[in-house]
Amino acid sequence: MFYGVNKLGFGFLQPDRGYKKTAIVFYDPLTNGPGGNTNYYASGAINPATDIYPVIAARETALGYDSVLVTSYEELLTYNLFNYAHLWDIGYASPYTTNPSDPTSRLYQYIQYGGAMFILGENSNFGARDSSIDDFITNIGGGSVVRGSTDYSGSTVEVSVESKFLLSNSSNKVTFARPGTFTSIGNGTPITTPFTGSEYVAVMWETGSLNSANAGAIISVLDVNIFVNRFQSLPFIDNMLLSMNRL
Repeated sequence: MFYGVNKLGFGFLQPDRGYKKTAIVFYDPLTNGPGGNTNYYASGAINPATDIYPVIAARETALGYDSVLVTSYEELLTYNLFNYAHLWDIGYASPYTTNPSDPTSRLYQYIQYGGAMFILGENSNFGARDSSIDDFITNIGGGSVVRGSTDYSGSTVEVSVESKFLLSNSSNKVTFARPGTFTSIGNGTPITTPFTGSEYVAVMWETGSLNSANAGAIISVLDVNIFVNRFQSLPFIDNMLLSMNRL
């Protein structure tokens, strides 16, 4: 660990969370999907447990880590999160605060004590989830975080990954397909060049940038396609994994 300075000028210890060798990957089956669908993952859409988790588990293994899948917020609350290197929230249609087992307080504690997590969102048709991400990051001191309302249907853009996030490999291109975007990122740092204008799909609130959790970090990407289908990007996933541990 080395000494650094956050965006407000206060000192902090740069993290090395990688000494913990297991990650939690979680989601909750209660959704607020397009049209208010409360069981979206069972509707033939991309399923977090069967479509996304195996990809993450394989990347964790490739980089020397283990992973465990947690299939509800209720189950997540039974874990001692402090034992884990980082968390992946892959429930791209599952908000926090409207869930009977809202995990917000437990996740805040984890981040405030130096944890890092990845939060997956989607396009503007998943507004309840994306707004939940905005609120979660804003309320832990990430600045004013706002999702865009434009549905970029049919839009596919190859963007460049910023060099500081190339911690696992040098593959600096990733393609986003009909993603959601952040129109305001507060204290966050764009992980890639813009999707359009000044709108970003992937953002990191690095260690030192969360005013109420200076020791922790958050990555959010508003595109499930990085994990599946022809837009899957294993190099990008690997770089996000190590960025959680080191930035």
